Formats: sequence, structure tokens, C-alpha cells
Amino acid sequence: MMLPTLTVYIGSTGHVVDPTRPSVIGRAADCDLVVRDPHVSHHHARFTPTADGWLLEDMGSANGLTVNGVRVTQVLLANTTTVMLAEGVPIICMIAAPAPATPAVKVPGAAPAVPARPATTPRPAMPAPARPAPASTTPKVPAQTASTPLPPAPSVPSRQPAQPPQTGIPAPANPPTNTAFPNIAKSLPNTVANTTTTSPVPAANTAPAPAAPASQQTGFAGTVMAGSTQAQRLASQLAPQRVLGNFDPTRDRSGVIGRDPSSLIRINDFLVSRKHCSLEATPNGILLTDLDSANGTYVNGRRVAKVWLEEADVVTVGNTDLTVADGVLQAREPIAGTDAVIAENIGLTVGKGVRLLDGIDAVFAKGTLTAVIGPSGAGKSTFTSIVAGLNSPTEGHVLFDGYDVHQNIELLRSRIGFVPQDDVVHRKLTVDAALEYAAKLRLPGSSKAERAQIIDDVLDELELTSRRHNRIDRLSGGQRKRVSTAIELLTGPELLILDEPTSGLDPALDLTVMTMLRKLADKGRVVLVVTHSLSYIDKLCDNVLMLAPGGHPAFFGTIKEMHQAFGDKDWADIFKEVAETPTQVYSVTDSHLRTMEAKAKVRPKPNHEKPVKVFRFRQMLTLVMRQLHLIVADPGLLVFLLLLPLLLGLLSLVVPGSHGLGEPDFKDAATEPSQLLALVILGACFMGSALSVRDIVSERAIYDRERAVGLSPSSYTASKLIVMGLQTLLQAAILTAAVSVGKPRPESGVITDSGVPELVLVVWLTAWASAMLGEVGSALVKSGEQTMPLLVILVMAQLVFSGGMIPVTDRDGLEQASMIFPGRWGFSAAAADIGLNKLLYGPTKVPTFKKDDLWKNTPDQFWFDIAVLVVMVVVFTLVLRVCVSNFVAKRRK
Repeated sequence: MMLPTLTVYIGSTGHVVDPTRPSVIGRAADCDLVVRDPHVSHHHARFTPTADGWLLEDMGSANGLTVNGVRVTQVLLANTTTVMLAEGVPIICMIAAPAPATPAVKVPGAAPAVPARPATTPRPAMPAPARPAPASTTPKVPAQTASTPLPPAPSVPSRQPAQPPQTGIPAPANPPTNTAFPNIAKSLPNTVANTTTTSPVPAANTAPAPAAPASQQTGFAGTVMAGSTQAQRLASQLAPQRVLGNFDPTRDRSGVIGRDPSSLIRINDFLVSRKHCSLEATPNGILLTDLDSANGTYVNGRRVAKVWLEEADVVTVGNTDLTVADGVLQAREPIAGTDAVIAENIGLTVGKGVRLLDGIDAVFAKGTLTAVIGPSGAGKSTFTSIVAGLNSPTEGHVLFDGYDVHQNIELLRSRIGFVPQDDVVHRKLTVDAALEYAAKLRLPGSSKAERAQIIDDVLDELELTSRRHNRIDRLSGGQRKRVSTAIELLTGPELLILDEPTSGLDPALDLTVMTMLRKLADKGRVVLVVTHSLSYIDKLCDNVLMLAPGGHPAFFGTIKEMHQAFGDKDWADIFKEVAETPTQVYSVTDSHLRTMEAKAKVRPKPNHEKPVKVFRFRQMLTLVMRQLHLIVADPGLLVFLLLLPLLLGLLSLVVPGSHGLGEPDFKDAATEPSQLLALVILGACFMGSALSVRDIVSERAIYDRERAVGLSPSSYTASKLIVMGLQTLLQAAILTAAVSVGKPRPESGVITDSGVPELVLVVWLTAWASAMLGEVGSALVKSGEQTMPLLVILVMAQLVFSGGMIPVTDRDGLEQASMIFPGRWGFSAAAADIGLNKLLYGPTKVPTFKKDDLWKNTPDQFWFDIAVLVVMVVVFTLVLRVCVSNFVAKRRK
């Protein structure tokens, strides 16, 4: 069967699609059919000739394909069909019978045939343009596409809100009218090579054709045949909507908003609870009641438990906004087709009047990729961190979807993704494991199956599925950057910002990362990328924001405007010129005026209350499991964890004497028990400090990012306390066992007969307190290089102030200073356990030995020493909580 001719009308120009190969329609210059509209993706959709006819398939575009108000991923074109590429961007796909095999002679003045159209709706009259001069030669159809001017098309109805897909193909109650156009292609031969533009056909010469048979009319305006395999395939591939359904008090008496499939308004948002809130139609309006949801219900920015809704109220659940329009609670109009992010007059002054940013205006539309470039030190990273809400400007503000970012950052944090320059993943984990733990933290209300589906989708989008079981430290730099990006995509952010993602990558990986960002933008996100790699800006980016030294805005505009501003200069000359004249503005269009125009179109939203506190216990449990997973996944750390106490225990063999912790041989080894205790306690201090001194500083970038998206500092601190407690308990048991094997155990203990359980408890608490002290030090240092001197200081201080090797008893100043170190109280508790005063003090024992009241061999003194160690663990934990708090983290920056 010969394929029918497909003519696609973009505006008033028709293009005959090549039937020998697939053809792509989009915004990019390399597309077969180019639609110059910013709301159309670079490669939006593809026309494919198939045995069943012409198939139009979405290519992962931002705004998709919409037919009769229903968003679809593919549609089989059976006759003339209007397809919306975005709001206000229609194309008309006209199917004609196969063209004759021989060229048809065009008679001057004759009107071409018109396609059939439903007889139920009359076609709007077209204005008749001036009659063109008769053609002297037969026009030719191109082998690729033919551009055919068309008389002004009738107005296309505005895009209707998408209705929730039901089973099968949804059919409107009143089938929409097919828009018929003169079938100019029928009068053209189909065997020529050059593109020829034909003249418009006067409306006066156009005669209506008979109505299409009723059997050919379907709910999709003749797009698919009811019951056909194409219809079933289309029904199964309808693009998922975030909001499915609405609540109309005239129709519905009650209902539920949530993720559960039975909900009246079902929301595909994993920050929404399964049964989030209930709705009830009452004489006073719609009554909304929160159902103890995980993340709360907000009306006009205020958290509510129960409230009657009024017209134009905005209901926020998770990342989704609903609104009351004409008395019906429904999805709020999306930000598609609008300027999603508006940065107005951004300025930043720090210290003693140091100006880092100066009056930056920029507008970033949905579906665009913007490169933020400029000389080093121009403030690029500072600006993007402000747009992301991580830092606050001293002047100006940022609007995102109508919300002031810095006034509502806790509400927007899951809608904004930020990938810093440093990798925000633990490299010892596999890709799958890293995403699973991140999903647990960022999507606390999701089930295991839902998280698995989200991870699968993100990995597929970033082309990482084949790498999901690889350890991250074995991936290339570009793949690691994709994993960091994947973590940000878990919550489905509409704004994605990346700070120098191509830094340190070779040109091939550079292109890979930038191509990934292009695809992410084409899915409808606003993407900003700080980059020093300028090779692919022309090819892949939509806009450029160039900053000059001092944070001055040198240029903001499209790629085309950039070439108008700088001509054919190379980047080195451009940067040199910008650096020499930092206050000069090169923008073709007034950026401030553009910003004001965009702001005037945005409906501002009230400031939002802070979202409800997350489940801190769940966060803590997730962090504990991740930390234990990291230990097991790192063989070197695991060997260190197990061998260090064993080696320290074996060192006890070098202590002279054979009585161990019992009464010594005063002739040959009078101080044997004291030396053994000093070795054990010092070993405990060293184990704890070595475990923790690099712990926080090594994952600071990860913690800062997780804190910014809702991780509680209290949960983080508690996880460190628990993990350090478990590790030090294991090490304390190994160390005590090793010492007991090499040397005799105490003759008696203060609580038990053997004294060994008490010794394990003492070593454990001493190591635990030292570990928490090391965590505090790790939180205070600025880099990993500073941790080694810190470890030396901590261990030497414990050695001096423990009182086991260097006496501190009755030494003014030294004795008081020793009280703040875990080693001092650990040695005291161990000495009280074995009765060190009794073993060494006496005229016939060690004459130089001084009794210490903290070493009394009594249960009361032992438990007092233990209590001090417990208090130290608690105090160091509280200090750590302050060190990792949001306030200190912001001051550190």
C-alpha cells in the first residue's frame, strides 16, 4: 500500500514530510521541520512512516504532544489532526491520498482538491489573498520537505486541561472538529528533487468536500481507529499526569487527595501521602481536612488541619499545587510556557563593603539550558548558589514559580536540584545503593517499590542503568557527575543547577555531560550550568549569562544575541575585553526590562510556613544503615577496624612482668599493672580518635547538600553517636580479649569476680568519648589535610593527662586540666576496677607511687568515673550538634 502524503502546517507554511525516512520536528536547527518557539524542545517529536501509516512520537520533550486536550506520547495520524506542541503552539498534520505516479499538470486558476472534513461543523471562512500569477512551469516536490505557504489558518482552540486517563481511549462527549486546509500537495508531483514554494490558493476557489464517513470519526479526531491495536498502544502510553482528577461539589460529596489509586484526586508526587487529606462538599463550600499527612497540607502558604476553601485558594501538598477555580478544586496551571525563574537585581556585599555581585537581572524559562560563564572570580558560583536558595543576597530577590526562593526555601528545596562541584556521593557504594539511601532520605513517605521505580526511571533517563551495580569509585568522572545529578532528580526538581560539572574532564566526557544537560532541559526543566568549558555552548545552550570581575553582569541573552554582541571574536578576546571593562554591558536586550516584564506576568504567592519536621528517627536509621554499609563496603576500613585493637592488645606482651593486672613482682616489674592500664586506655583513646577524626570533614559536601534538602542535623549527629558507639564496642571487646590472652586478668573486679566485664565497659566508654571528641574536631577543621595534626594532638594530650604514665595527682593546674579528657576518667575507672591503689601503694611496694582518690576500689567510685565518661559522651555529642547546625554551616561559608 502506498503511504499517503503528510503535510505539516507550521503557522501558515506547509511542509511535505519525506516518506522514505523518519523526520524530526523541533527547535534545533538540525531538525527536518524547525519550529522557532522557545516552548518547543530542541528535538520535540518524530514523524515515522510505518505500515499502518504516519506515526507521530514524542521524543521526551518538555511540553509533549497534546491532542484534544489529552497528552499523548505517540499518535497514529489517519486524517487531518491538530497537535499542540506547547500551549499556543499548534501544528496541523494533514493526510492526503497517495500522490499520482506521474506529474499532474497544474492549470492556472484551478483550485486544488480539499480534504474531507466532518459535515457537522462548518469551516470558518478564510480571507482570500490576492491571486498569484500563473505558474509557467510545473512545481516540484522535494525529496525532503516542501515549504508551502498557506492562507491564514483558522484560529486553533486553546489547549484544554488534560483529563485523567481512564481505561482505553478517552472520547470527548462532543468530538472536536477537524480543521481542513486546501490540499496543495495533491496537485504536486511526487518525483522531484528541489524544494519549490507554491502560491497561496484563494479561498473563493475552494469547494467543500463530502463529509468523512462516520466510521472514520473517532474520539481523537480520526487519529486512531477505536478498538485497533494502535488505540490500545496509545491508551497504554498516555503520558502520566501529576494530578489526575478534580473535586466538583456539584458532582462529588466527598473524596480524598493522595497517592492511593482510589483517591478522587490522585497525585503522582512521592512527597504526598497515600491518603493525604479529605474533601467534603458542604453548604459553606469545600471542607478540607488533613489526614495526619507526612509533609502537611498548606492553603495559601499556611499549614492547616481543617479549613473551608474559597475561590482562588491555593492548596499545596508535597511539590504539587491545586487551586479552586469556578468552585472546583483542580490542578493549578503549570509553569510551562512561562518564565519559571526570575532573578531581579541580585547583589551581594560581604565583610567591609566587598562587592561580590552587582545588580544581576536574568530570566530563565522552562525547557532551557543556560550557561553561566565569565573569568575566574567573577561570582558565577556565588550567583548560582543564591538562585538555588543556598545563600541569600543582600539586594534583590529570586522568584521561582511565583515564590520568593529565600522566603520559601524549605518549601522549594525538593523542587530545586543543586549539584556542587564536588561529588555528593559516597564513592564506596554502588550506584544503586547510593540512590536507594538518597531516596529514603528525600522521599520519606515512599514505599520500597515506589523508590525502586523512581530509581529505575532516573537511571534510564541518565543512561546509567548498565552501571547501577558498579561501585562509584570505579566510574569515570563524567559518570560520577551523572550519579550526583541522578540523586538530585529523585524528587523531580523543576530547577536544576550544576556548578562546574565538567571541571577536570577530558573533551569527550565534557561533551557527554553537556549533552546530558541538554536532554534534561528538553524534558522541561530549567537548567543552569556554571562552566569554563566553552566549546559546546553554541551547539547545546539556549542562553548565556556572562559575569565580569566584581560580579557585574556583562551579558545576558540568547546564543544569537551573543553573536550579535561579540561578533566573531574568540573566547579569549571576549574574556579579556570583559575583564578590562567589567562595568560595560554587552546585552542586546535590556535585561532589567526583560526581568520586569517577566515579573509582571507572574502571580506572586504568599510566603509559605515552614514544612512540618521530617521523621528524624527514620532519617537517623537510614544514616546508620548507610554508615554501616560503607564500613562493610570498604575492605581497608574494615581491616583497620578489626586489626587495630588486636595489634594494640598484642603490644601488651612487651610490658615487662608476668602477673598482668594482678599483684606485680615488685623486684622485677613493680609497675606492670599501671603500665598495662596506661597502654589499654591510651589504645582506647587512639582507636576512638582514629575512627572519627576524618569522618565528617571527608563527607562535608554530601552532608551540606543533604542538609539543604531537609536532613536534620540532629538525625545526623545521632547517627554518628550510634555508629561510633557500635564500632568502639567491637574494638573494646577485641582489645580487652587480646590483653587478657597475653597477660593474666585481674585477681578480682569491683563488680564481678573477674573484673573483665568492667574493663570492657571502661575501654568502650573511653574509646566512645574519644571518638565523639574526634568528631567535634573533624567538624571544626576545614580540610582533610588538617586531620593528621589534630589526631596527634588528641592522642598526645590523652597520654599526658590520663595519669597513667605521667603523674597528675596533686599537681596544680595539670590535675584540673586533666579532668576534661576521657583518658583521665577512663584510667581512673580501670584503676578502680583492679584496685590499683591496693596493688602499688605501700612501704614495701612502690615507694614513689601516689594514691589517687579517683582510683578507690569501691563500687561508688567506679560508677562515678563511669558516669563522668557517659556525661562526656553526651557533652561531646551536643557540641557536635552545634558544630553541624545550620547556623554554623552558614557561618562557615
